[in-house]
Amino acid sequence: MTTVRAPASTANLGPGFDVLGLALDRYVTANDEGVGERCWPDHIARIAFEQAGGSGDIWFAFDVPPSRGMGFSAAARAAGAALAYAQQGQSATEVQANAYTIVERLEGHGDNAAPAVFGGLHVIVDAENHRIQADFPGEMMLWVPTESMTSTDENRAKMATNISRSDAIHNLGRIGLLVAALYEENIGLLRKATEDRLHQPDRFLQQPSSKAAYDAALDAGAAAAWLSGSGPTVAIVAQPGTCETVKAGLPGGAEVLHVATDSVGTVVI
Repeated sequence: MTTVRAPASTANLGPGFDVLGLALDRYVTANDEGVGERCWPDHIARIAFEQAGGSGDIWFAFDVPPSRGMGFSAAARAAGAALAYAQQGQSATEVQANAYTIVERLEGHGDNAAPAVFGGLHVIVDAENHRIQADFPGEMMLWVPTESMTSTDENRAKMATNISRSDAIHNLGRIGLLVAALYEENIGLLRKATEDRLHQPDRFLQQPSSKAAYDAALDAGAAAAWLSGSGPTVAIVAQPGTCETVKAGLPGGAEVLHVATDSVGTVVI
């Protein structure tokens, strides 16, 4: 009997469109023990499970809201693929390495796939990923609205296809500043370092409630905020001890989750 757990994630982190992703301590599980919901043939976890060589029935459970920009599909696929490899007797390192190949292919990009499989903070370059050995200073929350978002592909199709040189320079500078802020544990740099001009402006036009939450978080004193993935969830970083003050300034119609970085990724439990 085997159970596998994979973490949620927040991607982009503001300026890192399609290249940055961070694992979070909310999880999905896949198992062959009959616990949770039985996966039908079209379930994304079961598809990954079968592509990894698994056979038979599997079951699935989660505390990651789907369609909210929290990497649900990557986590589900990671859990499914890892379950198959764990059943085959592979080591923990082999399970993660082989599961990443499956998840990255099915997802089409690695900014959610890498943190879901390996945990921690990752930068993605083409099909390769590199783990950044640094953590976010401060305390993190997620403003998660009750309504779901359209698919990432539909959302992306509504974004501008061309960008200006000034917007590219803007984001390049902020990514550099973000890496410096993380390695220096300098929370004071995060607000500017997580600004974005490449994807959030277009997505906020489609999700005005998320833009309101983003603005409200910063107005309430948050150290940083960004649209998590394609939304509608907004990730918020607060100075230690100020979460409740920031939370009080956020709009309603959403659940506020207190989260932390997951450092281990997909594991057999």
